[in-house]
Amino acid sequence: MPHKEKQTPPPKEITQVGRQTWKHLSEVHRYGYDNFQVFRDFIDTALYALLSMTYNLRFPDLPERLRQNKLEGPYEEEYLKIVARYRENKDRPHGQRPADHFGHAWGALQMETHEYGHDVLGDIFMRELSQGDHGQFFTPVPLCDMMAHLTGLAEGETATDPACGSGRFFISLSKLNPNLSYVGVDLSDLCAKMTVLNMWMFDLNADIYCGDSLSQEMHRLWKVRRGGYVYELDPEERLAPPVRRTEQKAEPIEVPILDEAHTWKLGQQSLFDLGEFTQPQQRRLKQK
Repeated sequence: MPHKEKQTPPPKEITQVGRQTWKHLSEVHRYGYDNFQVFRDFIDTALYALLSMTYNLRFPDLPERLRQNKLEGPYEEEYLKIVARYRENKDRPHGQRPADHFGHAWGALQMETHEYGHDVLGDIFMRELSQGDHGQFFTPVPLCDMMAHLTGLAEGETATDPACGSGRFFISLSKLNPNLSYVGVDLSDLCAKMTVLNMWMFDLNADIYCGDSLSQEMHRLWKVRRGGYVYELDPEERLAPPVRRTEQKAEPIEVPILDEAHTWKLGQQSLFDLGEFTQPQQRRLKQK
């Protein structure tokens, strides 16, 4: 009988990466929802929350809107459409609703990303979801780190990745030089969105496309800018202003969104309606 070499299990700290985030998402799965769909909805709600923050910069009273959790616009509507798909958001008590678990997962993801300093989101996706049918595996972090050292980009240059996955190569580059710009493309809209969230969490300047690098056919563009800003554009609008001008112009905010939100002790979690839904949101949710 041939000798089989004993495999060394991965270090405990690697297998534990993202466990708290996944624990909260698993609570939604317990209501009978597919794990992959739960993860996709989590990514979408997080992205809509960030986009909504930037969209509402057009309003002069943004700080007050944040304090009262009364943001408005198309991204709030898209967020509520996802919330409405989970019937438990209507009849479960506060703290047990899928919307609550999504919000807690988003908070845990930020904390774990800060703690481990790398692509926690991609680790969760590969460990919990990408087996079998989905079969996506991203470049290991040590290899990304090695590639970043070999690249040798100078201050202010732009790094590109035609198949960016969850953006972990950009994260490795940012550890060596935080003042680079990034352009990433991925055919999977889910992967592109994960990259957008990672770029936001690591506070990097990046243009992330969902599209085909070979055919150069692009479907969606997200611009992430330092300070907590995320814009969504059609690729053909990439030269247009990221926010359409209105007659009532918003006064510029002196401190970036991230600093302001932390000062108010609200953070981006305020966009997840972690407390009671505001009355307009309650009415709209009941109408769905």
